[in-house]
Amino acid sequence: MINQCRFVGFLLVIFLLGGIKTLDAQDNLGRITCICIDAGHGGKDPGAISGRLREKDITLAVALKLGKMIKDAYPNIKIVYTRTKDVAVDLRERGRIANKAKAQLFISIHVNKFSKSTVRGVETYVLGLHKSEASFQVAMKENEAIHYEEDYSVKYDGFDPKKAESYIMFNFLKNSHLKNSMEFAAPVQNELVKRTKMPDREVRQAGFIVLMDVGMPAVLIETGFISNPHDQKILTSESGQTNLARAIFSGFQSYKNNVERNSVVIKVENPVTQSEEKKVTGTEKKKTENVVAPQNKNDLFYAVQVASSKTRIKDFGYLKLKEKIEELKGEERYRYYVGKTSTYEKALENQKSIRKAVKDCFIIAIYKGKQITVAEARKIEQKK
Repeated sequence: MINQCRFVGFLLVIFLLGGIKTLDAQDNLGRITCICIDAGHGGKDPGAISGRLREKDITLAVALKLGKMIKDAYPNIKIVYTRTKDVAVDLRERGRIANKAKAQLFISIHVNKFSKSTVRGVETYVLGLHKSEASFQVAMKENEAIHYEEDYSVKYDGFDPKKAESYIMFNFLKNSHLKNSMEFAAPVQNELVKRTKMPDREVRQAGFIVLMDVGMPAVLIETGFISNPHDQKILTSESGQTNLARAIFSGFQSYKNNVERNSVVIKVENPVTQSEEKKVTGTEKKKTENVVAPQNKNDLFYAVQVASSKTRIKDFGYLKLKEKIEELKGEERYRYYVGKTSTYEKALENQKSIRKAVKDCFIIAIYKGKQITVAEARKIEQKK
């Protein structure tokens, strides 16, 4: 009992310190500039095993593919890995790596296993108190990785991942990033189910040690069951691993767009103020009107946002764009975009081209004259 109390105190200190680190990571939340990708297990810790298949190999393959996809799409985002080869990394060290890099997202990739081979599916976790026995069992299994660490009983003050009483401390710990973590977990889970066609085991909460030191929104993804023949084919094939990475990447894109759509992406040095706007001459107004095109409120379309401001922008010369810049007036901001298109795939192509001039541009979706999330737009697009 004394050891358990010591460990609760130990974890509370971690969270207090983590909160301090969080300030740096979240100061820049309006624009995601760094992500930490964690390939579960590694080295002498194989993770879940089925025959010759090892969890540590699958998680590394998916993690590296995911990192490449993000880097290719967003060259300015820094990708930090907890490991890039088959090496052991302590659970607490993984969180430290993310915090040191001031990452704004932590993605931990894992593979599930169960005694019954009929059980299958994908699930995405955030840090919290488990609400089901199944979630508890997953956390216990993943936390057993501490047994591969030297002096683990000293490091974790007697914490035993196999004992239910060790998890009492999760009643006392508050995940300050729960809301953002859930907002990230939801599109990731949706994309995983949609792309892999695996059963939806939903977004859940559980007490994972690997997530406890992380001072930012974080998820742990169980990408399937290595013990199930159907999931196994996806987990071990090149195409299956690419599909898993693509699903996580799409979920990340939805979250990123949602976070950044209310932030200033381009720093506007000389926006027009309310008083200045009244003084604009007829010639200048005509010049602005040539740039800003009217909206068709019945259309759903994607575009690439290049600037936003609380007041209408007078001159777009600093953007050095050849494309016609269109305007969307929201409740609080004016948003300016180019490359209007009816398909998300074409928007991605446009973004790559526009990024040569505007590095921080990103995809937005507009429906009936109002901005919606890309995830919402894609659902509407599928219903058409």
